Amino acid sequence: MLGHIVGLLYDPQTEWKKIGALPEETLKRMSIYFIFLGMLPAIGFYIGTTQFGWTIIGDEPVRITEGSAIPLVVLFYFALMGALIFIGWMIGWMAKTYNAEINSFKGFVFMGLCCSPVFLAGIFAVYPIWWFDLILATAACSYAIRLMYLGIPDVMHVPEDQGFLYASAVFAMALVYVVVVLVATVLLWEYVAAPVFTN
Repeated sequence: MLGHIVGLLYDPQTEWKKIGALPEETLKRMSIYFIFLGMLPAIGFYIGTTQFGWTIIGDEPVRITEGSAIPLVVLFYFALMGALIFIGWMIGWMAKTYNAEINSFKGFVFMGLCCSPVFLAGIFAVYPIWWFDLILATAACSYAIRLMYLGIPDVMHVPEDQGFLYASAVFAMALVYVVVVLVATVLLWEYVAAPVFTN
């Protein structure tokens, strides 16, 4: 699994071809890794926001209490896993439209691999330097989108031109999910899991 992630970071086109040839049984085993890989950013944010805090223009660090951070971290983790499941399911659902290979685990594993740079970048949230984390998150998300466009043709076994349309449809679904999560975040922060800040 780690070999595939490293391969996608250094030579994505070759690695996607290898992943596209994997049998379904291997994909089932690979899907378990993302349950744990998704914990990295959640744990990173928990440690960073409760132990170190963040500053704005050299002010005293602002932290979140450990008690109020736990429900936020749990919701954050489920939002990440929800993204993999929803978008992975959408990849499978759209497979017939693009005459792609249908496999129940392939969409989930594909999205997990695409999002691996984002999960790995989440480790740096342990010590939140906002300008650095923002740049790193932007770079990780951009690379994840690039991986998605490069990988769809080889993994789902569709021609390049159809692969571009397929990846664009998946990207549109991802944007819809992000908007839903943003709205849910506002509501949850207001009524369910409001953070308690400390200086």
